[in-house]
Amino acid sequence: MATNKKSSDEDLTRYRWEVFGRCLIAIFGGYVFTIALSIFLTQVLPVAKSSAVMTANLLSFAIYTIAIIWVFSVKEFRQLWWGLAGSAIFLALVLLFLE
Repeated sequence: MATNKKSSDEDLTRYRWEVFGRCLIAIFGGYVFTIALSIFLTQVLPVAKSSAVMTANLLSFAIYTIAIIWVFSVKEFRQLWWGLAGSAIFLALVLLFLE
């Protein structure tokens, strides 16, 4: 009986760390991804520069919200890291080639 309780406590601790990790990834990873996408949008939108900046800034609120929701909907951490970090790195590389 004692081993079952210990296993349950370990599962609960693992679950809590996973939620904590997802919160950190959602906050910081989502922010980096949102900033990268906003900068990318300001460069590629075919409107005046001031309109492009305003549009990207307004879209960033929705993008950040979607990124946070996505972080908590993905089942595996590997897919989570590849999704956020991979797309942020890809956008950064595209921005380097645009300039």
